[in-house]
Amino acid sequence: MQVALVHSLPGRVRFRANPDTLKLCSSSGLAGISRNIADIPGVRSVAFNPRTGSILLYYDSALLDKAGIFGILLHIDMVSLIPVAAPAEKKESPGWSYIGYQLFRFLRPPALKPLFTIVGALSFIFMGLRSLYKLKMDIPLLDGSVILLSLLWKDYKTASTLMMLLKTGQYLEDWARARSRENLAIGISLNVGLVWIRHDGRDEQIPYSLLEKGDLVVLRAGSLIPVDGRVVEGSAMVNESSMTGEPLASSRTIGATVHAGTVIEEGELVVELVRKGEDTRFQKIVQLIEESEAVKAKIESKVNELANKAVPFSFIAAAFAALLKGNLKKAQTILSIDYSCAIKLSTPLVFLSAMREGLQNGVFFKGSAPMEAFAGVDTIVFDKTGTLTKAAPVLLRIIPYNGYESADVLRIAACLEEHFPHPMAKAVVKRALEEGVEHREKHSTVKYIAAHGIATEYEGKHTVIGSRHFISDDEGIDISIASDDEAAAIAEGRSVLYLAREGKMAGLLVIDDPLREEAAEVIAMLRKLGIKRIYLLSGDNKRTTERIARDLGVNGFRGELLPNEKTDLVRALKEKGCSVAVVGDGMNDSPAMSASDVGIAMKDGADLAQSVADITLKDPSLYPLVIARIMSERAMKRIHDNTVAAISINSALILMSFFGNFTTASSVWLHNLTTLAVSLNSMRPLVKE
Repeated sequence: MQVALVHSLPGRVRFRANPDTLKLCSSSGLAGISRNIADIPGVRSVAFNPRTGSILLYYDSALLDKAGIFGILLHIDMVSLIPVAAPAEKKESPGWSYIGYQLFRFLRPPALKPLFTIVGALSFIFMGLRSLYKLKMDIPLLDGSVILLSLLWKDYKTASTLMMLLKTGQYLEDWARARSRENLAIGISLNVGLVWIRHDGRDEQIPYSLLEKGDLVVLRAGSLIPVDGRVVEGSAMVNESSMTGEPLASSRTIGATVHAGTVIEEGELVVELVRKGEDTRFQKIVQLIEESEAVKAKIESKVNELANKAVPFSFIAAAFAALLKGNLKKAQTILSIDYSCAIKLSTPLVFLSAMREGLQNGVFFKGSAPMEAFAGVDTIVFDKTGTLTKAAPVLLRIIPYNGYESADVLRIAACLEEHFPHPMAKAVVKRALEEGVEHREKHSTVKYIAAHGIATEYEGKHTVIGSRHFISDDEGIDISIASDDEAAAIAEGRSVLYLAREGKMAGLLVIDDPLREEAAEVIAMLRKLGIKRIYLLSGDNKRTTERIARDLGVNGFRGELLPNEKTDLVRALKEKGCSVAVVGDGMNDSPAMSASDVGIAMKDGADLAQSVADITLKDPSLYPLVIARIMSERAMKRIHDNTVAAISINSALILMSFFGNFTTASSVWLHNLTTLAVSLNSMRPLVKE
């Protein structure tokens, strides 16, 4: 999203965006983005005004700075907020128009061929004259010059052949781009075949394409939800990580809303279709691809510049042929060869093909610019929780007190925690299930105190479980008996839960958020791929951060960081000349990601993190990060190889035309074959399918 700073006061800042873009966005979409931004620590409130394009934001300057907010707004993907219009009519395939063109050439009367050739040549000549008027030496001027010379010599056959080959080249370019885009869109979109619907009390299976608004879609455990809709029957636990970044399933019952792309883990739902998720997502993807193509990589601009600079050399070589050899036919032949076709066509095809190949391997590049940037990155900054760790805590050990046994502590804790699906509660319940500990309900109504703990009457005794602050300060319970065990756990970088009954400590539960198994291997692989510096920046406590940094052998680490402090450290690295990528999954990481050269979001990352990110890992591991690096480097190498090949082969063709006896038609054929070969090399990932 393009924004400009309008006015700023301490703790208050106003930006201006394009009102036309904001007017296209749905109100619910803007509200969702507002909530996501407001969830960033330090942001107090944010308000969009679509009529004026105004974005008013209040923030705590001690936690977040103005530059961090500006960076987030710049990177937010507004395409995802634009409601999808009715599907446009399918465009005619370029293949049919090309076939029609060839049939017309074959069937036209021989006596009228010169006339048709002249009429067909007018568009090429006018484009060449337009370039000449603008004093531009470009491809239209080259093509127009060759065709005009052929007509002046009444060589209609050569002019006709040349125009046919130019149209064939244009068709191949259109086909290649269309295939690349289609493959890329298919890779991202939901691929749904058949769905179950409920009709007149009976369940029947129909093709997804036949679904209509108001249909009742039946979804069972393990099903991917293919539509946006409202639950009208049943209840289920729905994993919405693809939408929210929250890895834990949430309950959905009658009246709740569900979204396409989420998954039912347990239960069964009947959903009234509001909007077909595949169509919605597909349209957004197509817009995203087109928008990302508009943001060209630097290498693409350099290659196009190189191609344009090569055009005058064709004219110079032709002039030498005309002056030194006195052969205008040879000059015409040389003019029919140019460098730019292969160079200009191959570069975007490399990126589109690499984006598709990346998708097949769990990596989504948002355009060519991030791919080029990541190939040049030499420094990677990792977040900890949910990035290097699993964000799935495990209960490491149980320490009982005052006559309780470990099994008693686990049974009581699991009985209380099973009602609240936060990560630490899940760790306790999972351990109880693994050990076969019975934890049937033996308590009255459970009272949950947000960010503190749980209180209830268990078997007639007042029982509490939660944080140190909750047990000691709020409940006034003496926890000194656990002080040594607590200190040991904190020294290890672990978290602790306190369980107390009737005012006395019953047990301490030590919980760990383990490293991803692949973390150390991935870091080693990244170093082999040219990453010189790897840092760990976390909001978690320093001891935990230090332990993980030590285990992984990173170059440096910082713990207990606020979002603006992370951002400042990333900017400091860039000021030292580092090319920086930031890998994270939470809203807290968004400012740092937006400040980096390349922002990379994990699969289960929050919506805002994925919106800000330049690259999204679509696989729930770190291995796609290595793949992203390899894909980026391969793409850049392929562009380099294509450019060298195009320049070398076309230079050889010009020399052969100068010293040999090439005709214009044969040189055009060879030139187009060169373009085709370079393009196929660009599309190798697609050709292999």
